[in-house]
Amino acid sequence: MEQTTGNRVVILGGSFAGLYCAQVLHDTARKSAIPKPKITVLDRNNFVLFATFLPEVLSNQVNPLTVVPAIRRVTGQRDIDFRQTEIQGVDFDKKLVHTETGDFEYDTLVIALGGATNFYGNQNAERYSFPFKTLADGLRLRNHVIDCLERANQSKNAADRRRLLTFVQAGAGCSGLELMTELEAFLHHVCGRVYRNINYYRDVRLILAEGLPRVLASLPELASQAGLAKLAKKGIEVSLNTFVTDVGPGWVELGKGERIETETLIWAAGVKANPMTAQFPFEKDRIGRIKVDEYNRVLGQENVYAIGDVAHFIGEDGVPLAQTAQVAVQQGPALARNLIASWEGKLMRPFRFHYRGDLVSIGNLDAVCTPFGWNIFGLSGWLLFKWVYFSKMPVMQNRFRLLSDWILYFLQGPIVSRLDEFGSERTVIGKPKEPNA
Repeated sequence: MEQTTGNRVVILGGSFAGLYCAQVLHDTARKSAIPKPKITVLDRNNFVLFATFLPEVLSNQVNPLTVVPAIRRVTGQRDIDFRQTEIQGVDFDKKLVHTETGDFEYDTLVIALGGATNFYGNQNAERYSFPFKTLADGLRLRNHVIDCLERANQSKNAADRRRLLTFVQAGAGCSGLELMTELEAFLHHVCGRVYRNINYYRDVRLILAEGLPRVLASLPELASQAGLAKLAKKGIEVSLNTFVTDVGPGWVELGKGERIETETLIWAAGVKANPMTAQFPFEKDRIGRIKVDEYNRVLGQENVYAIGDVAHFIGEDGVPLAQTAQVAVQQGPALARNLIASWEGKLMRPFRFHYRGDLVSIGNLDAVCTPFGWNIFGLSGWLLFKWVYFSKMPVMQNRFRLLSDWILYFLQGPIVSRLDEFGSERTVIGKPKEPNA
């Protein structure tokens, strides 16, 4: 068991919410007269996923390692103790976190475990589709797309090629549009060039199903209309007010009764709290998020807090805050400053989320951006998207790699090599996954 003294803060999860909280807590404590807190971050991975660029892993604009800066690099020289370990549970009475490498005592616990793909109880979708939440998800989908291209390039049967090259996606939010348009850009680039027997315009079909009345539903109407127009220009079929109702071997069924022959269903339709929250004895919402008060403190607890995708926080409009990185990177520092204030005997300040707009890449040289209420579309929006997220990459080493990846992609195009390690872990629609895969 870890023996510590002073304010022992254990943060569950190396997400951006947790890491921002740890860094600000360390930096603010140095300027305070209070005893230096012992900060420990626990996570099963030793990296944090910069999810904004995960669609660019699919299209090979960036190398997979570029988008996963190491947690030890993110924390730098700060006195933050990171432990890569599997979290097994928490004893809230004894204030102990149980892990595969031992127990950790805490005085303050911060739950920042992040989110997981939400299939809304659709077991067939969970069994057959390709989620796009983790780096492994991105690599599996990339391998599958390349497999489809390889098979279609060899096929003499037009119907087989059509089935292999029909890609259906559920979900047309910000990340959904980025994913689908990166897939379109990748296919458009390699079909007829690398895969010479495939005619992009004849063989490829891209279908985007959205259950809401419009794409980019979280953005203003004008931005949503611009996004829809750009999808149409790229030849992507959009079905609004349409849910994926069922999926099986070699087919996907949409809510309008249409059955599509395909081997690819991409699931970008929703997020829920990390499944580990189910074992915590706290009040939760329907997607597993832990209910917190205005200070991000878990209801009924004095020393337990939740931030990021696992937190059900009611905004000023009476609606729970969305599970977005923008919320997480504001909650983490706000909680850190409140913890310091409480240790100094001062009043904590209620957390207030400030919406700063959204930046959505729509493929090569195109974007829909709404920074601070402004509408910036097209090339200027794309440049803004690239610059803002480039500057937010937390490690300088990864920034240089990101820039070099973009330059190589611009000069040489994508690489179509397949990473075999991820090829057999998730299968195509025609062959279901093993239980608990």
